[in-house]
Amino acid sequence: MFIFKVRGARGGQAEIRLQALDWGEQGSTTFICDSDALAVHLLTQCRSGQGYFELLAGTKPMYVEQWLEYLQEAGVLSEVTVNIYTPLDEGYGALCGLDEEQISHLLSLVYKVGGFNRLQIMRYLKHRHNPTQMSTRYNPDELARYRHLGELINLLLRFKAPSA
Repeated sequence: MFIFKVRGARGGQAEIRLQALDWGEQGSTTFICDSDALAVHLLTQCRSGQGYFELLAGTKPMYVEQWLEYLQEAGVLSEVTVNIYTPLDEGYGALCGLDEEQISHLLSLVYKVGGFNRLQIMRYLKHRHNPTQMSTRYNPDELARYRHLGELINLLLRFKAPSA
């Protein structure tokens, strides 16, 4: 999960949460903002190095990062921070609305079905921020396998009960 927090140059704060395993994976988006003016800036004509994109429809964290950097350079935003959380982090379940027992059970089932072990996941999560290392350490099929794991986890989290 990627959590972007921004502060507008003229006031207001917003939080953009993307449920994605890595920077290049599209994920579902949650958007919270306490200022209409800031929300309009953040949601209008979103663009990245790949062109325009829809932020609320679900996007890639790298697109959001590029868009927020552009807005910061343009003076619309005074502060931008990003925090990245993984299913292996303490408190991840609470961020997703699940308790720790539920998230642990969910992950153990997913790992068994997918043939993953905790060491493989930890190693992937450690290297996912370094594209050079990713391209030398994993072949395209392995990268696809890890991305499918991320998609599965994200899909299961979307299906969770609202009362969780």
